[in-house]
Amino acid sequence: MALKILYLDDLGQAYEAGLREGDVILSINGFEIEDILQLQRYSSEYELNIDYLDGDGEEQSLLIHREWGRSLGIDKVDYRPRMCSNHCIFCFIDQMPPNLRRSLYVKDDDYLLSQTYGNYITLTNLKEEDLDRICEDDINPLFVSLHTTDRVLRQTMMRSVNPIDPLEVMQDLAECGVSFHVQFVVVPGYNDGEKLWESLCELQNHEQELDILSIGIVPVGLSKYRERLCELRGFDEASARELLNMVSDFRKQYGCDIVYPADEFYVLAGYDVPEYDFYQDFPQLENGIGMLRLGYQNFTENKYALADELKESGKDHLILCSQSAERHISGIVDELNALLGEKKLRHQAIRNDFLGETITVAGLLCAKDIIAQAGAQADEVIVLPQSIFNFEGLTLDDMNLDAMQGELKREILVFDPLWQDWERHAFSH
Repeated sequence: MALKILYLDDLGQAYEAGLREGDVILSINGFEIEDILQLQRYSSEYELNIDYLDGDGEEQSLLIHREWGRSLGIDKVDYRPRMCSNHCIFCFIDQMPPNLRRSLYVKDDDYLLSQTYGNYITLTNLKEEDLDRICEDDINPLFVSLHTTDRVLRQTMMRSVNPIDPLEVMQDLAECGVSFHVQFVVVPGYNDGEKLWESLCELQNHEQELDILSIGIVPVGLSKYRERLCELRGFDEASARELLNMVSDFRKQYGCDIVYPADEFYVLAGYDVPEYDFYQDFPQLENGIGMLRLGYQNFTENKYALADELKESGKDHLILCSQSAERHISGIVDELNALLGEKKLRHQAIRNDFLGETITVAGLLCAKDIIAQAGAQADEVIVLPQSIFNFEGLTLDDMNLDAMQGELKREILVFDPLWQDWERHAFSH
């Protein structure tokens, strides 16, 4: 077994030492590398003797002395994860249109990806040897898709080939020191309302046995590609408000401050997102929870530098955003315009025609919708969120930034959705 490097940061130590994308790591300090956890573990030493196959298939060796605070830079490897054996009624991958890139149809349910990247797992794939390794190797914390503590309801929603009692598995893991981040994908008519309240109460009752670090509540996502799938309904303004009020009551009644509703609920309900302190250390940020609040916090710290960037270009700008972020972006645009003087910034929300209008987050916008709907005026620079691109720089419909520029025929400024950075891309006619 070995690991092929798919993506390498050219500012990292591995690139500097001579590793390249496409190289295959065989061992580090004599330890064979078979999965991403072993890569993470054995690359943490000060001195790394790496044996690898280069792009020509020749075996090579190199030595790296790790520098404090500097990344190795091996950001993506060709690891074949364990696949999901469930058939969840709300699975978003089942709602993807055909003929997209293959990686979009991968249903992983791998505890190694959970510990390394924060991917959520269902626990239904775990074998006895997996449980032993989790404990022996201290694979901790784990991110668990729980959805409900009602075992029968969970099976109804997940249709697993290996039904389990998730709390029993979590209890076994907790006994060897494993902690958990938990998520509930809430489907109206199934695990919302009273059922959600009961699940939260049961978790609260297990507080002494289960070290639960956070609980994320996210709404079911429904695309327009559900012709052969069971009929489900999503959240609207009224049901979003009902859920938020219920979670607020639960937090107050039980003094439980680790339950975090997704940003989408606040947007649907027309409520302001909570203040910064509500999210503590933002434990569910990878789930998109708290993204709007943290983004605005960073924006307030960086807005003068951003305004200078916009002014120095000598051009007006149009920022394109998702429908769920429109209110958030509108406020940011107003604050920037107060600093820009003669040059102006405006915003436009992009409707998701590709997957359906109920899909309103930036990460699921495709290039075709952006190109078709962008109403940029002459010489106006388009500003795009980085979240529309994956780690390979591709949109959901497989288009890179250069190709988008060729269609839009203008300069593009790409910003980090957390407003920590931005990068300008000139357009060559």
